[in-house]
Amino acid sequence: MAELVNPFELPGRWYKANLHAHSTTSDGALSPRERVEQYREAGYSVLALSDHRKTQDITGLGDETFLVVGSMEYHPVCADPAGWYHLVALGIPRAFELEDPPADANDAIARVEAAGGLSFLAHPAWCGQGFGAWQHMRGIAALEVWNSTCDRAGRPSSESDWAIALDHGWRLPCVGTDDCHLAYDGDVLEGWTWLRMPSLGTAEVLTAVRSGACYASCGPTIHDFRIRDGKVYLRCSPAAKIHFVGGSGQGERLRADKGRVVVEFEIDVPRWPYVRAVVTSGRGDKAWTNPIFL
Repeated sequence: MAELVNPFELPGRWYKANLHAHSTTSDGALSPRERVEQYREAGYSVLALSDHRKTQDITGLGDETFLVVGSMEYHPVCADPAGWYHLVALGIPRAFELEDPPADANDAIARVEAAGGLSFLAHPAWCGQGFGAWQHMRGIAALEVWNSTCDRAGRPSSESDWAIALDHGWRLPCVGTDDCHLAYDGDVLEGWTWLRMPSLGTAEVLTAVRSGACYASCGPTIHDFRIRDGKVYLRCSPAAKIHFVGGSGQGERLRADKGRVVVEFEIDVPRWPYVRAVVTSGRGDKAWTNPIFL
């Protein structure tokens, strides 16, 4: 796992990305071109077409202002609980192939890396796969902390599983996605990752995910999060609550009074192993920063 950076201290700009999307190449409702245009028109800059078990030709789907990343969702065997893992191979070439299902997750992750891509673990909570089910994995670059498709089944957030991994010493970034399958409603445009990058390119996307130069959201915007003058400081869009979260049992909360909002929070730098932030809007939507290790 790469050392994590603080994207709020980096040069560059923010690019809105959906890193997990489906088209008619597998079980999505729209064609690849229709899906790309949908996200382009909604103000995104990056879309990963990650159809199940299949890559596709993305030639001509993007341009200098909109990046389409060749990707694939793949499903290694999971022994306990019995079933399959869901991993997204991000930034792989058209010719990339895996057997279906791969018998060994670590071998498949290594093959994705050898092909120039990375793998992130998708919606483990929806799969019922707690940390113990995937702690043997080596080489996953990030964990999907939010998945809007899984919200339809009531398990959209894998934050608890991610927190346990962090508590076990994993320096694992998070991403947010909508995992869109439908045409227009229900899961489309409902979860995303903001990537901090110097420019728009596949290599830059992979670097941002691996290094944690990003944050996940299904609503709120985070404007700043850093250590300054002996304080942990965060500034965000109007929110109902801001949490600073550390290791097990460690955290602080700022909650808005009834009828009001909060937009800033700061505390003295705590004696925690790390601090990350969770911003909750008045309607319950959240945004998650990656951790700053203390």
